[in-house]
Amino acid sequence: MYIEIISVSKKRETDTLPDRQEELRETLSKYGFTLNDIKKTVLRPTAVNSTLNKIAKSENKPDVVIITNALRTKDSKSFKKYFVETVVAAEHDVNEPAPKDYWKKRNKAIKQAKIQKRPPEEIEELEKSFLLTRKKSKVFTLGDFGNGYTGYCFMYKGVKVAAVPKESLTGHGVSEITALAATRATEVFENSANDYPDGFSEVKYEPEKTGFANRYIPLRSDSKKEVIRKCVVIAAFMVFLAALGLLFYNMIYLSLRNAQINGEIQRIAHGIDENGDPSKKGKGIDWDALKKINEEIVGWLKVDETQIDYPVLWHKEDDMNSQYYLNHNYKNEYDSYGSVFLDYRCKNGTDCKNVVLHAHHMNDGSMFGNLMNYGGTSGNLDFYKKVPTIDFHTPKANGTYKIISVFKTNTLSSHGEFFNYMIGDFQNEKDFMNYVYNVRVRSLINCPVTVNEDDELITLSTCSYEFTNFRTVVVARRVRIGESAKVDVKKATLNSNAVWPQVYYSSNGGTRPKVTDFSTEYLAKNIKWYDGKFRFKDQKVQVTDGHGTTAPPTTKAPTTAGGTAGSTGNTGGSTAAGSTAKPSTKAVVYCTVEFINYDGSTISKQKVEYGKAAKKPKDPVKPSDTYYDYIFTGWQLDFSKVTANMTIAPNFEPQLKSEYLN
Repeated sequence: MYIEIISVSKKRETDTLPDRQEELRETLSKYGFTLNDIKKTVLRPTAVNSTLNKIAKSENKPDVVIITNALRTKDSKSFKKYFVETVVAAEHDVNEPAPKDYWKKRNKAIKQAKIQKRPPEEIEELEKSFLLTRKKSKVFTLGDFGNGYTGYCFMYKGVKVAAVPKESLTGHGVSEITALAATRATEVFENSANDYPDGFSEVKYEPEKTGFANRYIPLRSDSKKEVIRKCVVIAAFMVFLAALGLLFYNMIYLSLRNAQINGEIQRIAHGIDENGDPSKKGKGIDWDALKKINEEIVGWLKVDETQIDYPVLWHKEDDMNSQYYLNHNYKNEYDSYGSVFLDYRCKNGTDCKNVVLHAHHMNDGSMFGNLMNYGGTSGNLDFYKKVPTIDFHTPKANGTYKIISVFKTNTLSSHGEFFNYMIGDFQNEKDFMNYVYNVRVRSLINCPVTVNEDDELITLSTCSYEFTNFRTVVVARRVRIGESAKVDVKKATLNSNAVWPQVYYSSNGGTRPKVTDFSTEYLAKNIKWYDGKFRFKDQKVQVTDGHGTTAPPTTKAPTTAGGTAGSTGNTGGSTAAGSTAKPSTKAVVYCTVEFINYDGSTISKQKVEYGKAAKKPKDPVKPSDTYYDYIFTGWQLDFSKVTANMTIAPNFEPQLKSEYLN
């Protein structure tokens, strides 16, 4: 009987067995075995299979192949890890694949028999006639080779294969292990020849169902388990189709519809017919045609190198809780893309000192999505140099605006103090210049554009995602009469010290620059962009509810009565702007400070005098859960000097309960 040895080893193991070939040949000859050869390979399923295939195809095919040093555990884990693929390959070699049309013929025959109303016994016999069998490999154990380590054998392409434990684990030499494995493997296959001819048994076999219906449609012939599986697959497929349809609807259909709707009004506004012929080119916006479509169209906004070329709408009934054109187009149809619309605080519409416009940030770049081209966490200087101006036209006049600021700001109190940039009209010139100062110190780009108290602004605002619920804001001032619309963009630079909300510094490190007011910085000669006469030096500004842009108030009453009343933008009083009030008592300004708990409930709500500290409430408590206790570590915002309305949330540190520490 001829034997061949495959000596296997892991990558870092030294295999010296081939050097002991003569010793093994002599030992095996004593037991009546002839050693053909010793082959080396790594202990890996693909490598073992490749070596066995070469042996099985050779002219001098041995009777038994012994794979030495193969098994490393006393149980069957090593064998399963390294030889399951080999056993499966052996089964695949001796089995013919099922006919491709098996299920088609079977189902057709049974269906025909049922149509013909054959007796149940005949139908049962018909089903049995379609039963298939296949050979399944039998893996035999070869018993203990020493110290409880077992070997295994199986048939592979006509060759008996034995896998034996590593020599050092058994306490016996490789010669004895090899001879014992060859003897036991021969005996096992001889003794089991009747039950397992050639090392295989025959089992009933049902081929995998092919075709869409057999795989996915529940059939009467299916088992209950198979019906459930198919129903789950169908449900999952339907969910996938629904998600795909929703994705198509939101990402493609709505985008195309929005482009079509805005394309229509762009052609009307610019006097372009359906064939693209600019019949009225050079004549400006066709306001008469636009007003016939919607009386609430009050302007036209265009930014070069972007998709921004839209009508601007103003719904006078808007308020803090409802902005009509947030989700309606100019046709008054519900539209998730919405429109470009005036902020409800702009009570004077496009005649406001600062025209504040909103629109959605759409993923396809439409509406105000392309405002992100001006910068993310840093300014995009290249894009700004391409497009430093904005065109905003109204029925009264055409206007070009030079960008003076691109900044990011927060809407959540947990991210820091809120800067109110949504102000349409101002109390006086000083209030206005404080606003300009605030937007410029926050700008990601140092824009080479001068500003003074006589200028008019436009502010574009949209959602952005540098942090949760952030906003990207672009502010521009109108080109003055007789001034060139060109901007010397060569002088533009990135602002390395732009003021961000506090969350930026908490996440990225660094210290937030100090923000004061225009007059303070101008007198300190820190402002180079101002070209006015500074005639408002002695003006007073009333710090009102929600107005976060002004300078700190004085103890005297304000000198204007026609400015905005807080963030609502309402103009108040009949006194002319700029008239001097003469109060007999000092005016005291208060800010509202609200302390909230972990669940948003109010702990304390205080009226705090401007510039003074809020009173710290009792430390809040957050209930423990299954695994953690929560320790209060302080408040998220500093309230030692209150200069604006604040909502302050607590910080809690989770601590793992003692019973879970080990």
